[in-house]
Amino acid sequence: MKTNTRRLIRKIGITILPQFILFPLYRWMAIKYIDSIDAPIDPTKKTILIINHCFDQDIRAMQLAQHDYNLVVIDGSRIFKVAQIIFSARVQRFFAHNFSEKPAKTARYHRECRVIFDRLEKKFNFKLITAVTDSFYWIREFISIARQAGIRTIVLDKEGIITPNDFEYTSKRLHDFGPFISDHIYVWSERQREFWSKVGVLDNQITVIGQPRSDLFYLEHKTDVDAFFLKSQPLVTLFSYMDAVYIPFDMADQDVSWKKMKQETHNEIFSLAKEYPDYNFVIKTHPQQPDLLKLQKQYDGLENLRVIGGAAVGNELIQRSELIIAFQTTAVIEAMFLDKRVIYTAWDDNHSK
Repeated sequence: MKTNTRRLIRKIGITILPQFILFPLYRWMAIKYIDSIDAPIDPTKKTILIINHCFDQDIRAMQLAQHDYNLVVIDGSRIFKVAQIIFSARVQRFFAHNFSEKPAKTARYHRECRVIFDRLEKKFNFKLITAVTDSFYWIREFISIARQAGIRTIVLDKEGIITPNDFEYTSKRLHDFGPFISDHIYVWSERQREFWSKVGVLDNQITVIGQPRSDLFYLEHKTDVDAFFLKSQPLVTLFSYMDAVYIPFDMADQDVSWKKMKQETHNEIFSLAKEYPDYNFVIKTHPQQPDLLKLQKQYDGLENLRVIGGAAVGNELIQRSELIIAFQTTAVIEAMFLDKRVIYTAWDDNHSK
């Protein structure tokens, strides 16, 4: 079943199905997923629970770098699905605090998170939680429950850059509606330290360490991308993006997006792939980009062009590409660090707004 069809069915289901059906269904799905996790546990080592949300490569770097702990990785989107039917769009987009919901709703979510926590704690006996952020509406109650059990949480912020608008306004929204509740946060740069200071994180809770995934540029050289092509050839990669990435929320009603520029860039890659059959071309979508399957269908047909999603191959694409084409992504900086040729796409008229 196509992703768009699944998404439509899910929306219809949330609208039509009564919550007394959805709550036990999502709980059953979460428990089934937890029970299916096959993570090797050394009983002589302490266990760290990693809640994954699109930072596969940083997790991979941690797995390669340490041997003193058990690392158990869980998919946050599969564990906390029930949050989608509890919290409003305003809460989900950081325009309201979790506690702005009716007390009965937050109490119900607390019970669901308690079930998830107890199941995970019983199976893995973890002593620390690592997450990419504690701001997401679906993770905050879980962190609070863990704290009551004496389990700390650290945040590994994977963002390397942030727009001036987000630096000012998103930091304020997080301060007001998703304040920091973890014990420590590790960030890539001094600018990210300043951002989280504006959110309200204490200075002694922030440590600048760079990005773990950057270590992978030197720790390993993978060839997973070869499986997408019939022949191994020089590679060109376009890092795609969501239509409204980093566009301020107050401009949403002005019909501002990067859709036209993105389409033009994709079409140009398709033309280049036809013109240069001795090169392989990849359009790499953002892990959360909703049009992955649409793009795969649209640009299917050339042996040397592939549309790839996920969060696990970005480093390899940067390492192996002769040319990186990108817009609004940390990959631009990482490619420059590796002395790669880079084209930054920014010709859209909206760019000046």
